Amino acid sequence: MLSEFDLKYVPLKVIKGRAVADFLTDNPIEEIEVVDTWSFPDEDVVHVENDVWDLYFDGASNYIGYGAGVLLISPTGGHVPLSIKLDFNVKKNAAEYKACLLGLRSALDLGLKKLLVHGDSSLMINQVGGSWKIKRQSLAPYQTRIEELEKHFEDIRYVHLPREENQFADALSKLAALINIPDHVDNLPICVE
Repeated sequence: MLSEFDLKYVPLKVIKGRAVADFLTDNPIEEIEVVDTWSFPDEDVVHVENDVWDLYFDGASNYIGYGAGVLLISPTGGHVPLSIKLDFNVKKNAAEYKACLLGLRSALDLGLKKLLVHGDSSLMINQVGGSWKIKRQSLAPYQTRIEELEKHFEDIRYVHLPREENQFADALSKLAALINIPDHVDNLPICVE
């Protein structure tokens, strides 16, 4: 409908750019300061590196077996999945602690210093975070070992998340619990694509 009129559309950026160019032309800088183009005066501010890794863990305890699953995610998005079969009887909460310990030990083996730990066990996350006290003495040794490992990190925080947001670590723990590994095999690599 507007084509009968002689209208021209001019993008806003062109108008802004032209206004800046006109302003700089009308107000030249009289003092010229030589800038060294090879150095960055605020290099520590300009180059901010996120070196916090995410650790997702879960434990599985069912009538077939017991397992622990861990997923480490790098700041660049790389994934390191880990899964172990527990060859002894444990309750669900102990399996959660074992999975967390596996994740912390693996993170230390990789040389990680900053970690954000995600778990779907409200009990375990609150106990490790210090919000709740441990009532079962069978879990106290796990808590002590986690506290010992925490000393090796610069920054470690625990986050409780819903079970549906921890599906990958849950799948890894169930995979370990369901697989029958012969006694003479120590390491059974499984390729996940």
